[in-house]
Amino acid sequence: AGLIPLFLCATIGTTAITAVDPLKPLCDVAKQFGIWVHVDAAYAGSACIFPEFRHFIDGVEGADSFSLNAHKWFFATLDCCCLWATNPEYLKNKATESKPVVDYKDWQITLSRSFRSLKLWFVIRNYGMENLRHFLRSHVNMARLFERLVSGDKRFEVVFPCHFAVVCFRVSPLPVLMDKLKTKYENCLLSEEEQINEFNRELLESINASGKAYMTNVVLGGIYAIRFATGATLTEERH
Repeated sequence: AGLIPLFLCATIGTTAITAVDPLKPLCDVAKQFGIWVHVDAAYAGSACIFPEFRHFIDGVEGADSFSLNAHKWFFATLDCCCLWATNPEYLKNKATESKPVVDYKDWQITLSRSFRSLKLWFVIRNYGMENLRHFLRSHVNMARLFERLVSGDKRFEVVFPCHFAVVCFRVSPLPVLMDKLKTKYENCLLSEEEQINEFNRELLESINASGKAYMTNVVLGGIYAIRFATGATLTEERH
């Protein structure tokens, strides 16, 4: 109580499960109270280069700043972050430019900024926008194929909605499996949810140890899920 909000960050494609915030309603509310709205589209902002995904940023014109990381899903090498602001003047520091204070960002070995925009220019120049759209669409299509395969196998379940090229799934806690897990973990004092989480953790370890695939995990709402992500230029459906 008594605190005044001044900044709101809406996310388009969260790191863990690629969730999407309702941008337009958030911007509308923030505008009423003079709150700065930043759109964090670090991962999924790249997908908005094709029309069918632009609805995810409906209302972006009401935001004050917007960023995406081209090194996450736009084939640029680390690091390459793009930032837009409605008013570039906010990015300037009058005190530093007039020299009454020291800007310690200049106190580093390079004494300058990396030419990060050149990396992005090379990506666009090399692939072209149509090829970039082709690759990103292929990643989304492969993720949707994997999602259908998982959904069609009663041993597994998709835990969170798949919006882009990441599928969060786990072994489903079927009664037959849970009976087996009670025996497997009978000396571990684990709840049923903890047992299925541990089983999925072991499954992920075995997948990564195989050398044929590498996946990561997320724990959200007490649920341990395995993250399947496509994003490499050489990955094809046959893999």
